[in-house]
Amino acid sequence: MRCVASLSLTLPLFLTLTTTACGDDSSSDESGAAASSGTGGSTGDATGTADETGTGGEPMGPWNNLEERPCPDDNFLTYENFGGPFMLTYCTGCHGSGVPADMRQMAPLGVDFDDVEDVRTHAVNIWALAADQNEAMPPVGAADDMERMMLGEWLACGAPTDADIEM
Repeated sequence: MRCVASLSLTLPLFLTLTTTACGDDSSSDESGAAASSGTGGSTGDATGTADETGTGGEPMGPWNNLEERPCPDDNFLTYENFGGPFMLTYCTGCHGSGVPADMRQMAPLGVDFDDVEDVRTHAVNIWALAADQNEAMPPVGAADDMERMMLGEWLACGAPTDADIEM
């Protein structure tokens, strides 16, 4: 009896937490891309030039698109240690194939991030909406700047898995 009571309290909390990260995204088109002009869905006053450098001399951004975003030589981010948990925390509450259409908060059907292949398929749009200086997604419960930078790095490196970089 105690488990049933606990479940009845936990389930509404879980559903609330998973759906709050997926608010109304009326600025997206059917592909999941933001309706924007010129900056790949970025927000703020990004100039689109890589005018800062990191400790290794690599540009720190902002970047116009994923293609110009460099992959650092010392990248250690993989689907297992970063990408999968990031997607689960911030994205798959709406962008999951098991999420019913009426609970996707306007996330287009078929734009799902259930596994690394899905993420690779949609990497350009994911970057343009959620990585580095781009802050359109998620609309609620957003990732911090460091997590967005890490997402940009992971995507720029091709969204590798442990097997891809032989960990």
